[in-house]
Amino acid sequence: MRQASDSKAATYAPEKLREAQQTLNQAERVWENESDRTEVSHLAYVAEQQARIAEATAQRGTAEAEARLLAEERDRVQLSARTRAAEAAQQRAQEAATQAQQLEKELAELNARNTERGLVMTLESTFFDYNSSALKPGAMNKLSPLITFLREHPERNVTIEGYTDSLGSESYNLDLSQRRAETVRDFLIKNGVSPAQVTARGYGENFPVASNNTEAGRQQNRRVEIIVSHGSERVVGR
Repeated sequence: MRQASDSKAATYAPEKLREAQQTLNQAERVWENESDRTEVSHLAYVAEQQARIAEATAQRGTAEAEARLLAEERDRVQLSARTRAAEAAQQRAQEAATQAQQLEKELAELNARNTERGLVMTLESTFFDYNSSALKPGAMNKLSPLITFLREHPERNVTIEGYTDSLGSESYNLDLSQRRAETVRDFLIKNGVSPAQVTARGYGENFPVASNNTEAGRQQNRRVEIIVSHGSERVVGR
């Protein structure tokens, strides 16, 4: 008879193994008491089949146990992977938050205000001589932090927009506003900002921020606005 009383059969098919052992014991008693070869052969055959069933049941139980262990290991691996992914995502989020805070700090030093179009800095008319597109030293000093920011963050784009008051002809004002915007653009590029980051536009007397009926209002309208993009996309035009 095939030996089925191993540890696997005892673990996974104890009932089947016990039945085979009981049949084998019965065969031994018959032989001892009656010496009936036919009955003993029959019982031995039955015991052999029962042992085979016990072995098959044990193999199935072993396979099922191994499958459960593999599933548990797979779940542990997946959980560990998800945990690592979550930790990595959290770290990236923390790094992004830290970077955002640093950007906010840097931009705050530029006195930039946050708008839908981007972060806006304003160079007032006092940074240019009257009817001139040449920058005064004070404007150059104010632009230095912006230059540093743009060089450290090449993914940011900047649009420079020139504006004037309504005095003079419309064509003259448009040309003056364009030249002033280009002056600022050229200054940024000359000091290390990538030309691909910078766009210059002149709008003349359009889009006033104050009344042109007073000198104070006209002075506010004579300005250059520098708009820094929120991300890598271009600043939306007027």
